[in-house]
Amino acid sequence: MVALSELIPVEAVRLDVRAADWREAIRTAGELLVTTGTSTGDYTAEMIRNVEENGPYIVIAPGFAFAHARPWPAVLRTGMSWVRLGQPVEFGHESNDPVDLVVALAAKDSGAHTAAMASLARILADSDTSRALHEAPTPEALHAVLAAQEQEGPKVQEGQEGARRATRPGRPGPAPTRSSPCAATAWAPACSSQ
Repeated sequence: MVALSELIPVEAVRLDVRAADWREAIRTAGELLVTTGTSTGDYTAEMIRNVEENGPYIVIAPGFAFAHARPWPAVLRTGMSWVRLGQPVEFGHESNDPVDLVVALAAKDSGAHTAAMASLARILADSDTSRALHEAPTPEALHAVLAAQEQEGPKVQEGQEGARRATRPGRPGPAPTRSSPCAATAWAPACSSQ
């Protein structure tokens, strides 16, 4: 399993961000990828173009957008950013809007994309961890929650789908639907082709 605390350094976390619209929310997440040396600004533009061309399929669960684009030369190394919005924004998804969490992924290849997505799904599937992430007062506190969860390992109860479900952090919600290209077991296999 990929350690999210390594993929999402403290410097790649911004909380209670104001964004006028979905483009600005993705732009903020992309700027964090640039700041941490994960990608170039071209990758940020590609994430926005991806939604413009393919629609809001990246909104994979209530309140949660997983911003990404295909692996390509603008990705310098695999990494992620975490942007919690102060006020939710509309992406245009009929059932999962509005969005208050944007996690961006820049992956060097489809294998890295799949592993990172599976790790994120495992963390968000645990309701206690999800709530703690949503309530974290600082980037350092959020990072500490990620690191602690990785040390404890996933808490999957018998009969629970674990990594198959990610809900809006701190709030119950349905699993992603299979109609979304990023939905399903680990959303990553479909996403890696985007």
